[in-house]
Amino acid sequence: MTHSEQAKRAEETERRRVSLEELSWALRGVNRAAAEVDHALGSKISLRPLDYAAIGHVMSQEGEPLGPAELGSRLGISTGSATELVDRLERAGHLVRARDEKDRRRVLLRPTEEAVGRILGELRPLFDSLDTLTSEFTSEEQVTIGKYLRLATERLSDFVDYLTAEESQQRNQASDNSR
Repeated sequence: MTHSEQAKRAEETERRRVSLEELSWALRGVNRAAAEVDHALGSKISLRPLDYAAIGHVMSQEGEPLGPAELGSRLGISTGSATELVDRLERAGHLVRARDEKDRRRVLLRPTEEAVGRILGELRPLFDSLDTLTSEFTSEEQVTIGKYLRLATERLSDFVDYLTAEESQQRNQASDNSR
């Protein structure tokens, strides 16, 4: 066995020592660190935590843009509070309202170019650092890490749906019991 083969075998053995529990804790650490980044960045650009969370939801929306009611639902606030939040973000130049082309009654929220540029500009050093980190892994490892992170994201989203459905069911039961 060549030195290179021995090194590869030793590396594979070492990688198998990472337990499922360690991966789970590492992912929790990533989630905590990401929450800390959000808090620090929101503070740096002078946004309240709820305002920054709102912009994050609007910026990360894929497909159909959010309306104020959907944003309020994601943030766990009333439609009235969501409207007030959107008004505040629109006045500050972070969001714009636009009529839905398919349903003119519906209002959609979009981040302004300035808000996107400011937030992504502040995040650029982090993105560069993560790109450098990614380059430390082989192509095969990058594929595996990417697969794990995508599937973990799905599991987290599914869990949010589960919790939301459970909470809604409890509210409906409480409402039924009060009648």
